[in-house]
Amino acid sequence: MAAFRGILAIGIWFLCIRFSVYCYTPFPEEMNSVLDALVEETSSTGYNLYAQSTDSGQGCYGHFVCDRLLSRFICHPCLQNVRVDLINGRPSNTGAQVHLVDCRMRYKNYQFTK
Repeated sequence: MAAFRGILAIGIWFLCIRFSVYCYTPFPEEMNSVLDALVEETSSTGYNLYAQSTDSGQGCYGHFVCDRLLSRFICHPCLQNVRVDLINGRPSNTGAQVHLVDCRMRYKNYQFTK
């Protein structure tokens, strides 16, 4: 699967799967649902969470991780920023990942193996 990396700043990187979806597919809604769930659940679940949305049959799978040295109150805004970067960076791609220094979020259209 083809992918590319772009360095955004020191300690930050973005990985994107080059396969795109079209605006009339249900994938963008599934992706937003998964990313919203990851951000909303941060304060109650801790530092590592998987989420999925398969309502339309297409499926989107997401994962977040925060450094355990961060408080949950710092992890949550970190993930909010990562979510914005994912949406603004490659909104039509079937998968992407953003790493900041202390947190990471990713999504794709198939289940994670690790």
